[in-house]
Amino acid sequence: MPAGWWTRNRHYVNYMLREFSSVPMALWMLWLLVEIQRAGGPPSQYRPHGSPAFIAFSVIVLLFSLYHSVTFLSLAGTILHFKVFDRPVPSRLIVLAMFGMWLVASVVVAFVLVWFAR
Repeated sequence: MPAGWWTRNRHYVNYMLREFSSVPMALWMLWLLVEIQRAGGPPSQYRPHGSPAFIAFSVIVLLFSLYHSVTFLSLAGTILHFKVFDRPVPSRLIVLAMFGMWLVASVVVAFVLVWFAR
């Protein structure tokens, strides 16, 4: 196959973008591990990384992770199949349930972060 085979179809481009999105997320998570290790030292010596370049990278990674999450959860109705009382659950309901659980988890995490940040 030619090197640019995936550029000929919009669905392939979206697929490759989704698969690529894991690379910057992995780099950001490695940086988080470095920050956790640095925070284990004396509190007076720890300064969190807040350079404009790192903040811009974090925003880009956030956008990649949101794209990755939305595309994955949108496929949930195709991937998951459930039966309730021997009747299949509509795929649209499964997708809505997944996005609903994502919203609930986000609200819980936000509440915990705000509540314990006091």
